[in-house]
Amino acid sequence: MKDEILAAAIEVLALHGLNNWTVEEVANRAHCAKGLVNYHYRSKQDLLSRAAETIRDDRSARRLVAARVPGTGALDRLWETLVKEVDSGWFAAWLSLLAADDLLRKAAASQPEEGRRLAAALGHSLGVGNELTGRAELIQAGLNGLQLALLEGAPVKAVEEKYHGFWLALIG
Repeated sequence: MKDEILAAAIEVLALHGLNNWTVEEVANRAHCAKGLVNYHYRSKQDLLSRAAETIRDDRSARRLVAARVPGTGALDRLWETLVKEVDSGWFAAWLSLLAADDLLRKAAASQPEEGRRLAAALGHSLGVGNELTGRAELIQAGLNGLQLALLEGAPVKAVEEKYHGFWLALIG
């Protein structure tokens, strides 16, 4: 039941954002009593912190899986991953957690090693060795910026062109 509650908490964040997130809505989506949410998670803050960590870790894992596709297919898969994350509401949920109090911000914040692993995987897939690892922070910032443009409603094709231009400038 604890996993179902966490999944429901993330779903509510993705659908309604942090400002409209309630334990009651989480309980409704998890099909359990509100008291059961409180039983498994000591507080609203505890559940939100765990949700923030899960969103952060899942974002990183999805990007890493995409980056491990051989050749330039890795860039195509990574693009698809970024778009899906925005469309699902996970990117907006992650942003709302970053804009929250210090505890949630720390729980949601990307870890430096995540960026290095992504850069290393992309370097391997693209055949450029370790060339990208020194640019891990730039890659993370660039990908987040492109997702922000999508979230703001920029045309997908225009952002995709910027995405490809980003990689050409970075590798070329």
